[in-house]
Amino acid sequence: MSRGQRLDPIYEEITPADHQILCLGGTSSNLERLQSRLQGAKRKSPDSRIQLEETAYEMSYLKAELQWHKETKQILLQFQESVFDIFGSLEDALARATARLHESERQYLMLWESNSKCGTGGFF
Repeated sequence: MSRGQRLDPIYEEITPADHQILCLGGTSSNLERLQSRLQGAKRKSPDSRIQLEETAYEMSYLKAELQWHKETKQILLQFQESVFDIFGSLEDALARATARLHESERQYLMLWESNSKCGTGGFF
């Protein structure tokens, strides 16, 4: 590969959220780790003050990205808990409905047994 040739972007590493961030003019750690970005960063050699400012800026957006991940994880955990609660409620409702159906069936069969003993209404 020659030095002047650009590297192809790695699409597998870019999530839809990363793409949206890029479209809004921002960046994320996934975008910064792309091979094309790393090569560009290697060519630059800023002085230590500029490098410190860039590092501080990078730290700030990494903190924001980490906070976003924490918040989304918490939201998803709450959603999971809600789904489990709903699932538990459905299981309870199904158990109650099944028990009531069994009781209804038992009463229905008892009715037919009593009717057939009396000789009225029995079709057996």
